[in-house]
Amino acid sequence: MNIYAKKAQLKRRLENNYHNFKLSMWSVSRSKLFEMASHIAAVTETYEFLTDWYEWHDEVELDFYLMFYDPLAIIAEAWESRRDEGTTDVDAALMDLSHKMDIITEYPLAEEANAGIGYIVGSDID
Repeated sequence: MNIYAKKAQLKRRLENNYHNFKLSMWSVSRSKLFEMASHIAAVTETYEFLTDWYEWHDEVELDFYLMFYDPLAIIAEAWESRRDEGTTDVDAALMDLSHKMDIITEYPLAEEANAGIGYIVGSDID
C-alpha cells in the first residue's frame, strides 16, 4: 500500500474512532459529562488537528498508528497528559508516542479488533 492509501486508511480510522467516541458519550450521565469536559475537548481537538491540519509525511509513523484499533484515543490521551503539564503541542505528543514501543501492549491492535476482540471507545466509562 502506498503512502496516500495509508493516509486515507488512517483518516477513515480516526473518523470511525471519533464517531464511536461521540456515540459512547450518549450513555454518560450529564453530571459525568461535566467532569469529562476536558477529556472530551482533548479528543475533539486532537481529532480536528489530525484530520484537518496534520501532514502525515512519514510512512513509518503512518504504519505505527495503523497498527492500533483506536489511534485517536492513544494520541488524545498523550496530548491531554502533555497539556496538563503545560504543553499545548500535539506534534510533541505524536513524537513522544512514536518512540514508545511499550504502548503496543497497552492498547488494542487493529488486528485484534478485526478478530472481534476490539472495544468501543469509552466503553469503560461508568
